[in-house]
Amino acid sequence: MTVSARALAAGHGGRPRGPAAIRRPAAADAGLIFLIVLTTATAAAPLLGRYDPTAMNKNAVLALPSWLHLLGTDQFGRDILSRVLYGGRIALAVGIGATAIAALCGVPLGLWTGFRGGVADAAVMRAVDTLLAIPAVLLAMALVAAIGPGSVNAGVAIAIVGLPQFARIARAGVLTQRRMEYVEASVASGARDARIVFRTILPNILSPVFVQIPIGVARAILLEASLSFLGLGTQPPQASWGLMISESREYLYAAPWYGIVPGAAIALTVLALNHVADRARRWWRTERS
Repeated sequence: MTVSARALAAGHGGRPRGPAAIRRPAAADAGLIFLIVLTTATAAAPLLGRYDPTAMNKNAVLALPSWLHLLGTDQFGRDILSRVLYGGRIALAVGIGATAIAALCGVPLGLWTGFRGGVADAAVMRAVDTLLAIPAVLLAMALVAAIGPGSVNAGVAIAIVGLPQFARIARAGVLTQRRMEYVEASVASGARDARIVFRTILPNILSPVFVQIPIGVARAILLEASLSFLGLGTQPPQASWGLMISESREYLYAAPWYGIVPGAAIALTVLALNHVADRARRWWRTERS
């Protein structure tokens, strides 16, 4: 067999398809490695951060990075490394928590309305479309303004903002699957609607939902940072990446590292989550081909 024939047999560009194409170890995924390191570092924040993130030191205001303060200090003498680590805790907690709530509420909503159809489906989907038509930041700001600022309230608002995406994905999957023969067989056997929806259809539409989860977490982290930047999320003196960027604006030239560090943390986390989502999407498409 010639080289070109082997390439055609292996797939596009000579790369193997199927399970062999996704047999790379997870350790080779830079995005996944970064997320593991970030999660571990934030969990070990009391050990890695040698200072209380809210403790002030007037003798070390805007100190340069040094052995005592590896990433320097802010305008109150607070250790930036400690604040970045504890701010990462809030970012991950809000991102994962809000996305989990959005998925747990949005997926069943999309499943049920898509399966039932009719007036209920039309009414719920128009409400979902209304939420999708409003820019995410504006909707989150309006919700936080209504219920009050804070990390928890910001997480609730972000969960509401993320719910329509999961509802839409679940509904699209139901509309595709409910005409399949295995669903018709379940209906013919007299299975209840709830069993058909959650035991028969749901396992077959979970792949796109799982792909959406890292994207939802990345979006939630960005929204939490945006709300904190605007003063509607995490409140001082607690640490938050968005709040740190907001406070660093007045010291952009005197202490550029103050804003660069939390900004880099947000950018790298979002890029890593998007990379994981892309890997999951490619894996799903390979499995279906």
